[in-house]
Amino acid sequence: MNVMLELELKRAFNDWRLILFTIGMPMVIYLATAAQFDEPIDGTPVARYLLVSMAVFGAIGAALSIGGPRVAMEREIGWTRQLRLTAMSGVRYVVVKLMAAAVVTLVSIVAIFVLGSLVNDVHMPIREWVMSAGLVWAGSWVLCVLSVLLGYLFTSTSITVGLMVVNMGFSMLGGLFWPVNGFPHWLRLVAEATPTYHLAQLGHVAQNGDWPATTDVAVLAVYLLVSVAGAAWLYRRDEVRV
Repeated sequence: MNVMLELELKRAFNDWRLILFTIGMPMVIYLATAAQFDEPIDGTPVARYLLVSMAVFGAIGAALSIGGPRVAMEREIGWTRQLRLTAMSGVRYVVVKLMAAAVVTLVSIVAIFVLGSLVNDVHMPIREWVMSAGLVWAGSWVLCVLSVLLGYLFTSTSITVGLMVVNMGFSMLGGLFWPVNGFPHWLRLVAEATPTYHLAQLGHVAQNGDWPATTDVAVLAVYLLVSVAGAAWLYRRDEVRV
């Protein structure tokens, strides 16, 4: 299992296109966006507010890009079927995918936070840095599980479109590029149903030294349970077919 995780991470960090998309692009958007606005958002300086929003954007990109596409591709070429003939159980295989996605997600979050501190001069007590980054990373495991679910749901060809729709849909509707306060009432209700909105809320609240709201934790927990159940069902269906 450790060897397989090491191989997954090497493959991920050796793919410069993946790193550019999951880590580089959120950093560029953060720098460009934070420099354009001076007025605070919800009473928070723009650079500090967008720090969390872009960390979540990077997290969803990293989570969806690591687990799902690899699962879909390996199912198609028969690699998962071969693994079932070895000591690598299906549960361990999925756990490795989740752990690899979580590591890349953590790197993406840390990169944004370091950028905010060094370039955009964002200042917070150490406790708030750790809380906001830690909560965003912990909540991003929901997205890692969702990625695995999509890997079993789509083929290696169609998953690219599926991930793009999920990524951009959750990112835009979740208020990562603009505050949901400016949304029409009906669209705000849609936004508040997305995991990215509540994931960002975890980070924003932690920036002020407060603990997460029960609603944010509950919504993310529901997404996690549904994603785990869906991934487990699709895995069993795939196992029967092959």
